[in-house]
Amino acid sequence: MKTILINWDPFTGPGRVSLLKNLDSKLLGYSSSFPEITIGVGGVVETVHKCYVMADFVVTASDRAQSSVGSMVSYKEHLFNGPAATSMILVPASASYGTVPAVVAADVMGYVGNLRGKLMKNPNWTDDIAKDLWLYGTEEIFDKDTYKAHYSVNTFPGYMHFHVATKYVKTHNIYIRKVGVTVWEAPIRFDGANYDVHRVPTTSPENLEVMFKGIISNVETPLLSVITPLTYNATI
Repeated sequence: MKTILINWDPFTGPGRVSLLKNLDSKLLGYSSSFPEITIGVGGVVETVHKCYVMADFVVTASDRAQSSVGSMVSYKEHLFNGPAATSMILVPASASYGTVPAVVAADVMGYVGNLRGKLMKNPNWTDDIAKDLWLYGTEEIFDKDTYKAHYSVNTFPGYMHFHVATKYVKTHNIYIRKVGVTVWEAPIRFDGANYDVHRVPTTSPENLEVMFKGIISNVETPLLSVITPLTYNATI
C-alpha cells in the first residue's frame, strides 16, 4: 500500500539549517504582501535570523563534538589495549565551538511550522511563494512493503549507540544475534532516531550482527535492513 506524503521539513540538521538560511535571506522581501512578518518588536524576520544563526552554530558544534569524542575513544582504546607500538604523542584536544550566539526558544521547527500556517491563511499566499521559501514541501511516494531502515551503529565499552533515519517511520525494532547463530534475539523496540543498547554478555568481546525493521501501526515492515557485523566489548 502506497501513501503520498507532503514534507516541507528536511528532518536533518544540515537540511534544517539550509531551510532557515533561505528563510532568513528571503522573508523580508515578502513583507509588503505579508505584513505579519514585520509586526511587533522582535518580529518574525529577526526571530528567524536568530534561529538560523543558533541552528548553524549547534549543528556545526555537534559535528565537531562527535569528531572529538571519536578521536578520544580511539585514543583511550590504544592507551589501554595497544598495540604497543602506537604513537601516543598527539592527545586529542576538546572540541572548540566558537562564540555562542543569542539564545532562542526551543522547538524552532515548530515555530517555522506555525509561521507557515499563518502565511498560508493570507490571501497573497501562492504555491510559487511557498516554493521560493522552501515551505511548499515535496510529494513523495512511500511504500511500507519495500521499506528498509537506514541506520548506523557505533560500539563503545558497555553499550552500542544506534541512529536510524525517521523521515517516514518513527518506530523501529533492533535485532541482535551472535555471529553464527541463525535465530535473532527478542527485538528491542524504540521510538525516535537514537537509542543506546546496554548489553551484559557472558563473554566479552562478542562478535555480533544487528539489523532493523520498521514498525507502522504496530505492525513490522516485511523487509530486513542491511545486516551489520560488529565486535562488542562489555568493558574497557
